[in-house]
This record gives sequence, C-alpha cells and structure tokens, in this order.
Amino acid sequence: MRNRMFHQVRIGGMTFEGVIATDGPYLSTEAGGVALGVSGLRQFQPSTHTLRHTLPRGWWVVKYSEEERIFLPKFSDASVQRPSQEFALPILADGLYEPLGYERRDWFLLSPAGDALCRWVTKHPRIAKTLSGCQSYLPGWYDWAVVQTRVLSI
Repeated sequence: MRNRMFHQVRIGGMTFEGVIATDGPYLSTEAGGVALGVSGLRQFQPSTHTLRHTLPRGWWVVKYSEEERIFLPKFSDASVQRPSQEFALPILADGLYEPLGYERRDWFLLSPAGDALCRWVTKHPRIAKTLSGCQSYLPGWYDWAVVQTRVLSI
C-alpha cells in the first residue's frame, strides 16, 4: 500500500497521508480516514444517538458536512489551518458558505496534496491508470493529473 501514498505531512502530532484508495484519493491518519473531495473540517460536538459513548467536542475531519471521521485532538482554530491548506479541506460552520463539489475538487487539485498527486501519477503511471476508475468523490483527478504533468513538462 505504500506505493499508493502520494503525500505525507506531520501536523499537530498526527501524520496525515494522501493515498489512492478503492474510491479514489483519500486522507488517512492513524485515527481514521475519509475520501478527499467531499471532506472538510468542522468544530462541533458529533451526535451520539447510535453510540454508547460520547464523542469529544472539538475539531473533526468530516465527510460531507457532519459525518465525523477523524478527531483532531489538541487542534486549535489556528493549527487547523495547516491541514486545511495541505489537503484543501474547507473549514465548515453553520451559516458559512459551503463549497460545491467542483469547487472542492478544484481547490484540492491546486493544493500541495494535489501537486503531490500529479507527481505520484508520473512516478506510478501503471498503478494510476489501473486505479483511474476510482473517481467516486473526486471526479477527474486522474485526467487532471495527466494533463497537468504534460503541461509542466513542456
């Protein structure tokens, strides 16, 4: 699976990895993971109606806008900016504009992780081509990476 990792950064004592999963580009940590393109950052108290224990209030990486996926312990309003910028995770809050799918995609593709994905596609063309059908949450990632690397090589 190491050859599917395209980006890695350590922030706030946590290692964040961008990997190609069965449903496309994915953010993975030791605390969980979520598909890129539909994820964001939210400070809230997750609902616990189906759990026997209470989940902590704080910063979470969420799928869509409220599905808690990765708890970010000890992250502040300031420190959450770094994973936001690295992986193009919008900061979500009630009453604020929530980016549309194509906006999230475009923001990701221009982020440091998106740039790293382009380099990964160049370095692993066969794996990338094989997994190019995995575009459930970040449509067009493969075609964009191929075009981007061709443009940069001119």
